[in-house]
Amino acid sequence: MSKKKRLPSLRFWLGANHLFWRFWPQILVFSVLMNILLEGVIIGLRWLTAKLMVEFNVAYLSYTNIGEIVLDHPLMVVLLVVLLLLVLLLVYWQFTIFMLFVNELQHDHQPHFRQLMRQSAQRFRQLNGKTFLFLILFFILALPAVSLFFSTQLLSKVVIPNFILTFIDEHTLYAILLFLFYLGGLWLGLRYLYVLPLLTLNRLSVQQARRQSWQLTRHRNWANFKRGLLATLLGGLIFAVINGLLYFLQVGLDQTRFALPGAMITMLGLEIASLLLASYSTIMLLLLMQPPVALAQPQIADTAKHRRFWRILTWTFLSATVALLLAFNFGYLKGLLTSNPILISHRGVDAGNGVQNTIPALEKTARKKPAFIEMDVQETKDGQFICFHDPTLRQLAGRSETPQQLTLAQLQKITVREHGYQAKIPSFDDYLASANKAHQPLLVELKVTTHDSPNFTKNFIRRYYQALKQNDSQIQSLDYQTVAQAKKLAPDLFVDYIMPYNFAFPETNLNGYAMEVTTLNSYFVDKAHQQQQLVYSWDVNDQATLNKMQLYGVDGIITDRYSAMKQILAQQKDQPHYAALINSFTDIAGSVWAD
Repeated sequence: MSKKKRLPSLRFWLGANHLFWRFWPQILVFSVLMNILLEGVIIGLRWLTAKLMVEFNVAYLSYTNIGEIVLDHPLMVVLLVVLLLLVLLLVYWQFTIFMLFVNELQHDHQPHFRQLMRQSAQRFRQLNGKTFLFLILFFILALPAVSLFFSTQLLSKVVIPNFILTFIDEHTLYAILLFLFYLGGLWLGLRYLYVLPLLTLNRLSVQQARRQSWQLTRHRNWANFKRGLLATLLGGLIFAVINGLLYFLQVGLDQTRFALPGAMITMLGLEIASLLLASYSTIMLLLLMQPPVALAQPQIADTAKHRRFWRILTWTFLSATVALLLAFNFGYLKGLLTSNPILISHRGVDAGNGVQNTIPALEKTARKKPAFIEMDVQETKDGQFICFHDPTLRQLAGRSETPQQLTLAQLQKITVREHGYQAKIPSFDDYLASANKAHQPLLVELKVTTHDSPNFTKNFIRRYYQALKQNDSQIQSLDYQTVAQAKKLAPDLFVDYIMPYNFAFPETNLNGYAMEVTTLNSYFVDKAHQQQQLVYSWDVNDQATLNKMQLYGVDGIITDRYSAMKQILAQQKDQPHYAALINSFTDIAGSVWAD
């Protein structure tokens, strides 16, 4: 077997690398300019969504109220669907303009930004209902494969929250189904790999492009997969080595008097490497999508004047970027850009030191003095309140009943087991008494079910308002109607709304929000602070996530590892080793740029 046949994946990677490193300044500038342009569009979409919510008097958008919005505000639903379709069009446009850009580079042309915009706009004339429907299905199915290489502000919003992934991981059937969906999406993405280039560059109809891609990828799926995998692994390895060398360089600089200036330069190198890696991955995907047929020649005139313009633009832009990054680095390394969030123990435990929502675990954790202990309250069959999280007793007690099917006396006799510990299910009265004894404020989550009494929230507030107020405790819930009623009944109590997904910023009079970390971003935090509202993030259990939340400026983190998070924050304050700070930033750089 010849060398040519043996190493097609390596030859593809070497050729793609040659193109990337030959034009890396232009690629980097173009990628960043496109992101800036799209960020402006995203701001506009956020503004329009907020206006719709105000116009139709909708306080929040979530899966919990979608049915109500459909029934009460059908026009709003139509307008939101229009906005969603606009986002999909923008994704298509982004792919189109990047393909035109890469096509220019492959023909040794300096791309003309204004003409690229004009040509990409012309491609929209090809769009019809059938083409658009296919593109929607293509992006949905191919997203698992595409997101490995190509990520922007638009695509970065399409994520599965961590709490859902945890649920799937704990249920084998759902995990298998998700795996099969990803596998099927990857296979279809590879079979239709050439559709977009054939649509945008050769201007074929969607039927022709789909048919030709299907034919061209016959017996080539595995080869294309290996090319993509090899490019991803080798590219990641190169940038990992660069990051590692810069990190160890800073470890040495930390022992000198040049630690801070050195850290600013080292971090600059890591930031540029991170931006290059994002651009590199995009270029690799677009080159992988090039079909093995003749593509249309560029239509843009490449003049000496235009090349001179690109040189001036590139180096002016890069110089300005370096200056801005150095200023950002100084603020980050000196702690001027990060928050010092309060720490909240999730379900009253710390690294599995007891059974969640039980008094023994509360007493252990309270000795460590978290700002709050987050815990869960449910209503019993006889209208009392117990501390329990799950909808049934199966996970902790091995029983199938729900808390609403048993009386308080029955529930208090049940033993729950977790992390090698066991304890009785406590009433909220006993739990609150223990918290008061330890001078420990609580963050009480009201767990609402369809089996609760109509006066669940009213009874809880009437019964515990004074005790919660004296203990500086707070209330939260996943159910918006519950927190809205609680705030109305007890306006001087701190009440926040738990949000599992960041669809849009809510318009409420609540004191704050508890947002799941996966879709939380700095825009949401900044918007909340403008409204004089706090933001807690959950669940934060590792240093990278903690550092990202600090950079976003959250006010509190809810964690299962209180002591570990406390130690990290203490080390940042008492021993700010720049190498450690830079290493932490490296872990979150990708999500920061996407945000």
